[in-house]
Amino acid sequence: MQLKPLAWAAALMLGFVSTAALASVVVVKSRGPSAKAYPPGKTLATKVTLQTGDVVTILGPGSARTLRGPGSFDTTQVNLAAASAQRGRFGAMRRAAVAHSPTIWDIDVTQSGKVCVADAKKVQLWRPRSDTAESVEIRPADGSAQKLSWASGKTLAAWPSAVAVADGGSYEIAWADRPGRSKLEVVTVGAVPKDQVALAKLLIDKGCQNQLDMLVAEASKDAPAN
Repeated sequence: MQLKPLAWAAALMLGFVSTAALASVVVVKSRGPSAKAYPPGKTLATKVTLQTGDVVTILGPGSARTLRGPGSFDTTQVNLAAASAQRGRFGAMRRAAVAHSPTIWDIDVTQSGKVCVADAKKVQLWRPRSDTAESVEIRPADGSAQKLSWASGKTLAAWPSAVAVADGGSYEIAWADRPGRSKLEVVTVGAVPKDQVALAKLLIDKGCQNQLDMLVAEASKDAPAN
């Protein structure tokens, strides 16, 4: 039986939608015997087969789930909370007992590593505590230094305009009145994907692990019960 043109077009469109839905799950963390088969950034279709000792975290449009082997798992189940993806803003979502920066784009001054920056002119530095006034020195690779301060009760402060935020730039952040320092490598990303999976893949590709962890932690709250 031959499909009529409209029916054929509808079937074709359904196929495209189904393929898109199946492709919208990405591995964000993986360890165990099958880790090489499921590296971070790998897009999955429908099934994941894990061995004993495997732990794989996957993220879809609306939620994240951690799968533990052995067993075979339906990755499409991660999309059960897809409606939450309509929020559109990734980062301004974290609500937890442990203090975290308000968005994934606010730089946590207590963490070292690569940090992805969406807008180099609007970077903010975040500190976990706000009970007293504090200061840090930002030291670019050229050896200069710029002081930045938080008033008591404040956790966010704007990156000083005197220090350029450069793609690939290295910066040391040292506390003025207590030991401890962080080392950051800035990666500018330009346009931020509106899709949660695309954003996760971007963070993986750029190596911004701390921000990826925040994104996954938030998405995990929307995961359906096992």
